[in-house]
Amino acid sequence: MQIIGKIPVEMNKTLDENYVMIKELCKNEMCSQMMNTLLDQKQASHIRIQFLYNIRQWDQNLCLSDLCINQLEINITNNIKYYGQSLEQILKQTNLLNMKQIQHSCEFMRPIPIIVTHQSLEFITIDSTHLTVWDYNITPLMRFRHLLSQAQCTKLQQGDHQQILNLFKPEYKIDGNQFKLLVEQNPQLVSDLIKKLHQLGINAHEYLDQLIQIKISIQALELVNQLSKSINLPDQFLNTFIIKCIENCNEFKNNQPLQLARQVRLVSVFIRTLINQKAFDPKMIYVKLQGFCLEFSSILEATQLFKTIKNSVQEQQ
Repeated sequence: MQIIGKIPVEMNKTLDENYVMIKELCKNEMCSQMMNTLLDQKQASHIRIQFLYNIRQWDQNLCLSDLCINQLEINITNNIKYYGQSLEQILKQTNLLNMKQIQHSCEFMRPIPIIVTHQSLEFITIDSTHLTVWDYNITPLMRFRHLLSQAQCTKLQQGDHQQILNLFKPEYKIDGNQFKLLVEQNPQLVSDLIKKLHQLGINAHEYLDQLIQIKISIQALELVNQLSKSINLPDQFLNTFIIKCIENCNEFKNNQPLQLARQVRLVSVFIRTLINQKAFDPKMIYVKLQGFCLEFSSILEATQLFKTIKNSVQEQQ
């Protein structure tokens, strides 16, 4: 159960403006309740489609793929096949309307706004809204998906971090968008998941490929650095990732000199660390590294990187 407490009212606004604020809050509450209901995979298909359609109409940016259980639901949430169609048109294509299981519109209970008559009243109190209490421990997969969705939004507590590792199985796939958000919020968790796959003798190239596709950030650099200390990363992956780091610095050349200098320092320190750990052989992309160091020779870290590369190459001769 979730209780909506007091909502502050701006006395300098009209009643209609305050009502808009209340209506938005109620919409968010109903959206949350529908998403909780969709976690029940045994829910009737026409109800699931109705809820997915309503949520998509309200917020086009929500990621609903984890809640879908068939291709029709995925198409609705992604607006692929059914883009621009009304819910009635979609349901006709699934024969649900012919089965008289659902009407093409759905009425939701909305709290009646309270009319403020006393000028000294500073708050409007809305009646309690009852939400479905869902037990995420019903299955290990459901618990894993629930924790994983939290990990994409915020930094995990150590207990939740360890629980995800314990629940994770190789068949539990993580898509590209989820992987990108996990790297941003919990890079240590991604590192531990990949290391677990390696310990199980399972190829983790799928996630390494996703790592190459995401935007270069300090979290991504730290993730690769952690992985290099515990597992042998493929030479092809390291070469491709480092080249992307170098090319990423060029994006800041035109109008972001301070950001450019910061990025060059981060990349230079990152590459030096890999070389000193013997995790990366600079000779394989020596020309690219040399050009990077010479181009940014005015930055101390780039100069130090050049010396490290030169010493590493000489040691191999």
